Amino acid sequence: MRTTTALPDPALAPPPAPTEASRRAHEVLLRVNRWSTVPLLRAGLGPWLGTPIGGYLLLLRARGRTSGVVRETPLSYLIAEGAAWVCAGMGPTTHWYRNVLADPGVEVVLPGRTTACIAEDVRDPEVRRRMMPALVRALGLPGALGGVDPRRATDDRILEAYGWVPLIRLRPVDGPLAAGPDDPGGTAWIWRQAVVLGLIVLVAGWLRALVRWTIGRH
Repeated sequence: MRTTTALPDPALAPPPAPTEASRRAHEVLLRVNRWSTVPLLRAGLGPWLGTPIGGYLLLLRARGRTSGVVRETPLSYLIAEGAAWVCAGMGPTTHWYRNVLADPGVEVVLPGRTTACIAEDVRDPEVRRRMMPALVRALGLPGALGGVDPRRATDDRILEAYGWVPLIRLRPVDGPLAAGPDDPGGTAWIWRQAVVLGLIVLVAGWLRALVRWTIGRH
């Protein structure tokens, strides 16, 4: 299998030096993804995870550049211009990013559908200027990890803060992709979170009643 090493590109700003805190946070994120996020997305529960605050997640299935094994990675995303857009938040050394450079044929699990895509590494400055701010704002609170508040920052400030982050277009093989109600910008999260809140209230009430009943027996 052909392999490709992702090297820093002149079109991108140099990545910041990783800190011990960032390395630990990345390790924790990998464990959370492996044991909870990936199984939930694989089970089709992605629509219940997405909100404007926490962002929205797709599941990227890409073949390992050396192992040949299909790897699954949850990623925040945006749908625009007929494609899904993601970024490699750990920079050019991000494993899934290096995998899609080696084999751009991927599968993308979105809320309510799974589609074959071609992963394209977008270096065009004009496309980055158009898409990166919109993508960062779609990330919700995780977008602030880049050092800016995406709700208040200008496009130029976002582009400066994320200048070292690779931008990937996931272009569907079967034609343009349209955003649905469970994708960023949709409104289905409102009733879904209302259902979740209602269930929490019901369970809390049931537990309180159980505690009272147990105390009353004694």
